[in-house]
Amino acid sequence: MVLPARAAMAQPAEPAPAETAVQPPPLQPAPTETPASGEGRDLQARLRAQLARPGGLTSEQVGKRAAATSLRARAHEQEVLTAAAAVDKALIATFPRLTLIGRYTRLSPIDEPSFGPGQGSFVVTDDGTEGPLPPGQGLIGVPLSAFSFPTVLNQYHLQANLTIPLSDYLLRTRQGIAAARHSRAAAEITARAARLQDAADAKAIYYGWVRARLQQTVAEQSLDQARAHSSATKVAYRAGRASQADILGAESRVASAELLVDRARNLAVLTEEQLRIVTHDTRSAPYQIGEDISSRARRADRNESFEQLLGEARRRRLELRALDENVRSLRQQRSVVAAGEWPRLEAFGNAYYANPHPRYMPQEERWRATWDVGVQVTWSPNDYGSTAADARGYDAQVVQLEAQRSALEDGLRAEVLQAHQAREEARAALRTTARGLAAAEEAYRVRRLLFEHGRATSVEVIDAETNLLGARLEQVNAQVNLLLARARLDHAVGRDVTGKPE
Repeated sequence: MVLPARAAMAQPAEPAPAETAVQPPPLQPAPTETPASGEGRDLQARLRAQLARPGGLTSEQVGKRAAATSLRARAHEQEVLTAAAAVDKALIATFPRLTLIGRYTRLSPIDEPSFGPGQGSFVVTDDGTEGPLPPGQGLIGVPLSAFSFPTVLNQYHLQANLTIPLSDYLLRTRQGIAAARHSRAAAEITARAARLQDAADAKAIYYGWVRARLQQTVAEQSLDQARAHSSATKVAYRAGRASQADILGAESRVASAELLVDRARNLAVLTEEQLRIVTHDTRSAPYQIGEDISSRARRADRNESFEQLLGEARRRRLELRALDENVRSLRQQRSVVAAGEWPRLEAFGNAYYANPHPRYMPQEERWRATWDVGVQVTWSPNDYGSTAADARGYDAQVVQLEAQRSALEDGLRAEVLQAHQAREEARAALRTTARGLAAAEEAYRVRRLLFEHGRATSVEVIDAETNLLGARLEQVNAQVNLLLARARLDHAVGRDVTGKPE
């Protein structure tokens, strides 16, 4: 809030004609309720009327609304879904692999195969006798070409293959599942951290809006005082105790106060709109302040050292936990990749159902079933080189994340220190502004009383008004700054993670 510049020093008042000059009465003791003290109480009443309104907004409500509608968190939640899908994929990889094959083949026609050329023949009996032949047994010669095998041109094949990755259960499966779960945990923590960050930003906007509303009230009170002084200056001018310059100075003070009110009103409108944007509120009803700023600002804070706050932040901040989960995930993924250096042992089994079946001779247009089981070991020298390269890649990513974590800790240290100092400064400002406001109100009361008795100039009253306005604005700023500093410190040390900031 920009304070109005002091009015230019007015020229000395021209003396009234001797016959009309009015001697000022002697200065009387201040009454029980002076105009200044009455106006001070009126301002306090105006400010109290702005606070703790039924149904009004509080910083906690704004933070929760901003967190619930966070667009950044919504984007991170898609990463959570992706990570959850990776976990499901890792779990499915633990199951034995079942492969089903169905195949139809049409063969080109060929000559039917036989036992030999046409000039050869088999010698057989004519009665199908088995074993040694008795003497005189009749024999018959059969050409070799007569023994041919039919060729089935339409072939059907159904196969079921079951492979069990025995070595993967020891070297890959558990590590892969752990890596996917750490990635999902990191994504969930990141989404939650985004909501908390948006909530903290929304609280800062909320207190900015509260500050603008209260400053508008102070500015309106200052305008009322300026107008009252302008009217009193005109009365003094008619009584010969003020000059035309005093009137112009008072009018200039009124114009400055009107400009201050316009600026304060515009700032209140702007911050209210920012509040609607951050909470994604489409309603048009005006907001009311539901928080008692004055009473909250008067509550005593705990005396905490910077090192205590920094230790608390290192334990609680979600951003650090998300990086830790990502590091664990990368290390597990490296273990999965490193398993490629070892031979792979698998058990397998197949079931066949074919027409004609290749294991049966001669071929017949008939469905037959067979099966086989076994174990196999596979290993490729090429995998050894590529596996080592992939492992080095994961090692580099781990080092990169660890460096990011160190940088985050450095930034966190600066954030906690800044929030801690801001709170301490706000606490000191709250004490000093109370004394400054009391002094400014008394100075204004005395100057106005002196002016009414002709013992002070209008410029002195305007200066006292300006000082009083500045003191009132400083008090409002001190109260809001303390609450804002508390909110930022709660977020900096991670107290908003539990939902119960201290």
